[in-house]
Amino acid sequence: RRACPGEILARMELFIFFTSLLQKFSFRPPPGVTNINLSSDVGFTSVPLEGMICAIPRA
Repeated sequence: RRACPGEILARMELFIFFTSLLQKFSFRPPPGVTNINLSSDVGFTSVPLEGMICAIPRA
């Protein structure tokens, strides 16, 4: 199977990027919001519906 030679590197970079975000921030809904809609708009690709979230730095 032919594939992009940089695909594995790109996947590793994305993993490091998102794990560092999860290590350094806590993600919560904005104040006053009790439920978050996690559904997506299904089409050619799945796109999350618009929403807001707060990234709070960890101590």
